[in-house]
Amino acid sequence: MKTFDVEPRVVGAVHLGGTKRQSVILAGRMAEKGNMESIQFDGSDNFVVFEVGKRGSGKSYGMGSLLEGFATAAASRIGRHQERRAVVLLDPLDIHWPAVTPLRADGPEGIRRQYQALAGWEGLEVEPISVRVFVPAGHAWPIDPPEFREFRLPVSFLNAGDWALLLNADLITEPRGRLIDEAYRKVTETGWTWDDPSSPQAAKPDYAIADLVNCIEHDPDIAGFYAAETVRSVIQPLRSMGRMPLFDSAQGTPLTELAEAGVLSILCLARLTDDLRTVLTTVLVRKLKADRMFASQIRRRLALHTENENDRRELEAELQRHIPRTVLALDEAQILMPARGSSLARQALDSFVLEGRNFGLSLWLATQRPKGAISEAAASQIDTFIVHRLSVADDINAVCGLLQNARPKIIRHAGRELDLPDLIRALDVGQAIFSSATSDASRFVIGNVRPRNVAHGGEAF
Repeated sequence: MKTFDVEPRVVGAVHLGGTKRQSVILAGRMAEKGNMESIQFDGSDNFVVFEVGKRGSGKSYGMGSLLEGFATAAASRIGRHQERRAVVLLDPLDIHWPAVTPLRADGPEGIRRQYQALAGWEGLEVEPISVRVFVPAGHAWPIDPPEFREFRLPVSFLNAGDWALLLNADLITEPRGRLIDEAYRKVTETGWTWDDPSSPQAAKPDYAIADLVNCIEHDPDIAGFYAAETVRSVIQPLRSMGRMPLFDSAQGTPLTELAEAGVLSILCLARLTDDLRTVLTTVLVRKLKADRMFASQIRRRLALHTENENDRRELEAELQRHIPRTVLALDEAQILMPARGSSLARQALDSFVLEGRNFGLSLWLATQRPKGAISEAAASQIDTFIVHRLSVADDINAVCGLLQNARPKIIRHAGRELDLPDLIRALDVGQAIFSSATSDASRFVIGNVRPRNVAHGGEAF
């Protein structure tokens, strides 16, 4: 890989992202003349990382490399943690699931090639990484590895906006959307009647699809206001979705199984339709935030108030039913949360970025298209950028305006002086610019990303 001549010089190892040193991951090593020391990511505090790079630049590989550092064994050379976090990686292209396979010297050609990349780094050897892979229920293939788990989404996690997206309806301007909204509110909030006022149905927040269908079919208010054709156009797709395994469990997959401390959980989403993938992502972003909001309130009460022993035990038991501090990672975020389209999806992501760190949540976004990937308000919360090779001028300009610390005065390679856009275009596969608001370097640094310990499904390496 290239080595760049950069001034002013940076001496020694570089830590970025934080200063507490309670959770530190080996991100890579310097790719600058006169310095081959390590680059360490300090993830002790809650953080927002934005990783960008064109296809084939090593972006997804690099993302997986750093995230696996949260799922190491206690004695690790790539990750040291006083408090374990969960990592939930949403993968729209299904390229991360090979992480269930450790690298080894005698494996198939693809495994051997990736193993050799790790073996070439002095001081590193293959370490055990705790990985789980989930596939949406009903979308498993016979060729899937036996380690794969099914993921079922509780219907009660979905709100009226989610159903409107799945049914391609507008909640405000279309009769179908207004019908969905009214039925949802009756079922979950106000209650409804079955054919006549003598058969009241209580509100049921923990509802099923059948509850929505029954309300639409039998509630007199709905029957008297909406045309039969409108009713049929909503009921038919709801019944179809009710037969989908993804929605067939009242409880679904517990969040605590998806988000467990010290485990990298990967949810494969490529097999879903675009709308279902967006809804699933939106719902998970929303529910992770809600669950951590409740858990953080319990932690505050335990920390700030003197409780009797029985109260404390009850609170600690309740805390175990909620997820730990969690890193939510979205690869190819432009697919999962498109800049245009579902406003609910955008709102969920922006809310997570703006508020999530208050509740012990961190976010790791990777995208090919940095321009417009998140709102300006959310972009202001990003504290660490990892920039791989880009070639489109608009994307490069967007990145140049978001870097968190100073630029070097001079960057040279092969006797030629480079400006920042030239540098971004010149990066080799697996190289990146690391820029953080908190860093013990006075400027951004250029580094080679650490090789992975488990297999990656992309072709960058």
